[in-house]
Amino acid sequence: MPYWLENLSVYPLVLLSIWLLGSLVLLPQDYQPLTFFRIFAKQLAAKVHPDPHRATSQQLISGSLALAVVMLPTLALLAPLYWLSDWPLVLDGLLLYFCLDFVYYRQQSHKVALAVSQQQNSRAKDLLQPLVLRQTQSLSSAGLCKATIETLWLRTAKQWVGVSFWFLAGGGLAAVAYRLLLLCNQEWNDKQSHFRYFGRPASLLTQWASLPASLLTALLLAFLTDITGAFRQWRQALSLQLCLPHLLILGALASALRINLAGPVIYQQQKNQRQRLGPAQLPAVRDVLNALRLNRQFQLYSAFIVFIFSLLQLLWLLY
Repeated sequence: MPYWLENLSVYPLVLLSIWLLGSLVLLPQDYQPLTFFRIFAKQLAAKVHPDPHRATSQQLISGSLALAVVMLPTLALLAPLYWLSDWPLVLDGLLLYFCLDFVYYRQQSHKVALAVSQQQNSRAKDLLQPLVLRQTQSLSSAGLCKATIETLWLRTAKQWVGVSFWFLAGGGLAAVAYRLLLLCNQEWNDKQSHFRYFGRPASLLTQWASLPASLLTALLLAFLTDITGAFRQWRQALSLQLCLPHLLILGALASALRINLAGPVIYQQQKNQRQRLGPAQLPAVRDVLNALRLNRQFQLYSAFIVFIFSLLQLLWLLY
């Protein structure tokens, strides 16, 4: 029986422990191992994808091979460590800790809200730009707040719930594989004209891999806040030019905060028209703070659910 399957019952407790550790001990971004892979992905793309005008098939092939170069050697190096380690669960915990780098983004979101409240929009744009793909220089105060709220919750779904989901499903290696996939998709995002085809393999795989986490996030958020309003938003917004997981999350969030989300965004001077979602009320600083507060509550409820699940699992094993 595979190692991860033998220890499946222990994974919820490991997950809870790392959630607690990650909230108390934040690893600086300069010492985050994922920073190395981010730099490597950028340099790899510059080397194997110098010309975005090549044939589409060539770009798709090179994008697929680049994704394999980032992920497969890393997983191949990590897998033997489980055979050599006397404490494989500790290794699982370490890998999960390095993959869960979400607290940094919540801190940055709070800094953006503080800068906007002090009418320092230029500083807020500089703080927000590394977190989003969209252009921030033309954003108003409401636009900055909207972008901050959206990226906070979309990253919650993908980088916190998604990593945790794949850890429970397949252990540390599955969490690492999923996190590297997210990283490549962020660096080679196909919304950028340069990576329109080169980044498509990573984008498609990311959409499928993050789908369970996005559905869980949207449903739990709706149950915790306003499930009737969330379903109303989902039903009225089927024509939005958003992928389904983003639509579900933003619909539940717009209903919970009673604010307007989605709408047009600009990527590399190119305007992407999206319909607006939710009430007419534009986001303000207080809504960013409410989104942060709701985010913490969401994580606490998630921890409670995992704890109850692990307790029931323990009782099942005992009896």
